[in-house]
Amino acid sequence: MVLWEIDQLAHNENPSTDFFTEKVGRVSRYFDMLTTSFTIMTDGMAPEQYLKFRNTLTPASGFQSAQYRLIEFATTDLINLIDYRFRSSIDRNTSFEHAFEHLYWQAAGKDYNTGEKSFLIKEFERKYKKTFLDFMEEYNTINVWRKYKQLPLKSQNNKVLIEALRHLDKTVNITWVMGHFMAAKKYIESVPGNHEATGGSDWKKYMLPKYQKRIFFPELWSKEEIENWGEEL
Repeated sequence: MVLWEIDQLAHNENPSTDFFTEKVGRVSRYFDMLTTSFTIMTDGMAPEQYLKFRNTLTPASGFQSAQYRLIEFATTDLINLIDYRFRSSIDRNTSFEHAFEHLYWQAAGKDYNTGEKSFLIKEFERKYKKTFLDFMEEYNTINVWRKYKQLPLKSQNNKVLIEALRHLDKTVNITWVMGHFMAAKKYIESVPGNHEATGGSDWKKYMLPKYQKRIFFPELWSKEEIENWGEEL
């Protein structure tokens, strides 16, 4: 349903400010609902109950939602989805293939020193890589951020629209992510030993917003807000 809302916006040649704000608001509400689902999960069972079946989830990982990857591609420029360590060497002229190899979620299963990928990443890419590359190209100039920059200056300065975009950014990249993080933290750290995610990633550095600083619309945030991204939680 999120992709459906974004699709209507992205393929509208001349969206009005009200139409733009409405679609962004709907997407935010869907993610509000997703965040609530983590609260239900966190308080829904005791850690010992969850741990009875947790290992059967292996090697599943939180990044394995192909639709969520598509939502990201449709919402912001690729540079904002690149692993924070490599953004300075990538720009809009970089090939989609090269950008794909440096997307932030690759860090969940790729050794950048050797280039070796985990079985999980390889299988994920085998199934979805072509779809992802095609989608990246399609939305390169019509993602939510690009559509916003194509609006008349008066619309770009509309305070209600700006606040809607900021709310979406924070909802997706901080509130929802932290809902996932807190649920994982409760169960993963409820037992002694190696605290590894079911996908095998260093889950704290992979998930916490303050490390990756994943921000869809960085131009709408101050330097101080970006530096402190996710810190308030």
